[in-house]
Amino acid sequence: MKFRKGFTLLEFVIVLIVLGIIAVTAAPRFLRVKDDSISSAYTSIAGSLRSAVSLFHGKWLVDGGPDPNVAEGRSGDWGYKIYNLHFNKHGYPRLIGDVQTCENIIENLLPNSGLTRDDYEEPILTGDGLDGNKCIFEFTLVPYTLTYSETTGKVTLDKRS
Repeated sequence: MKFRKGFTLLEFVIVLIVLGIIAVTAAPRFLRVKDDSISSAYTSIAGSLRSAVSLFHGKWLVDGGPDPNVAEGRSGDWGYKIYNLHFNKHGYPRLIGDVQTCENIIENLLPNSGLTRDDYEEPILTGDGLDGNKCIFEFTLVPYTLTYSETTGKVTLDKRS
């Protein structure tokens, strides 16, 4: 009698069932990879905006902070281009009171972010136009809202429900 090496049909079926169970439990995780990468990209954009606002504030501090001889709203000169942004009394990018200023903050502080006007809804500007203004960007591809607070320079990324 010859001894044969190999799998029996029963062993083959059991292996297929085990692989099927593993695939069913692991597949949802692998299907969310795209969503995770998109979310990571927008989290990175929020972090970049935080860094840019901090650099803008640092520039204001290096320039001497609040100068009683200079009116609020002086332009920020970063050495290679004068942006159409102004400092507020706290040293953060100032929101003059229109939605275009919100877009200018994104376009000027993050010129190479890859964000286009199609990536977010019309920005919402809250506040009274003097202090405590916030820019709110609701992204269209992901359920996130990016908020910039003029008073504190705080940038937050919140998930919409």
